[in-house]
Amino acid sequence: MKSNLKTMILSLAGTGMVVSLAMAGVKMLTDEPIAEAAERARHEALQAVLPAFEYVGSEETPDGLTVFTAVSDDVPAGYAVETFSDNGFGGRISILVGFDTDGRLHGYRVLSHAETPGLGANMDRWFMADGTSHDVRGTTATLGVKADGGTVDAMTGATISSRAFLEAVNKARQAAEQKMQP
Repeated sequence: MKSNLKTMILSLAGTGMVVSLAMAGVKMLTDEPIAEAAERARHEALQAVLPAFEYVGSEETPDGLTVFTAVSDDVPAGYAVETFSDNGFGGRISILVGFDTDGRLHGYRVLSHAETPGLGANMDRWFMADGTSHDVRGTTATLGVKADGGTVDAMTGATISSRAFLEAVNKARQAAEQKMQP
């Protein structure tokens, strides 16, 4: 076949169509397994941050948070909130924060972040260190870093990340408290 503009365009269009169909096929094959894996990961995170529960329901808030109500014996056992802060050093920090029915922070899981490895990325364990002034578990009040007059030690070299983390926790606490009110 002679190479001219018409054959080049047809060849390029045909190749593009074949590649597009292949990509659509791969997407169709992977959508369900990806969704199932995400749901499994969410359930595992809920189990980690909440007191024991039989099932959990969820509700979206107007400000983009997701509030989960954990139920056991037909009564609320706790609340978890998928929350975020856009003020991290590397941008958005997303976490899942769990509370018992008395409003005490039961646990948290960092879902995603782009913080500096070895510094802000340490938030996944820093704020759960037993016996420290930066362990946020069991707290019932609004939290802030000591540098801003709060009670929580910031991660060394990562005060911005610490502020963003606590901002997200405080947003979660407000959403959970609204759910706890009759």
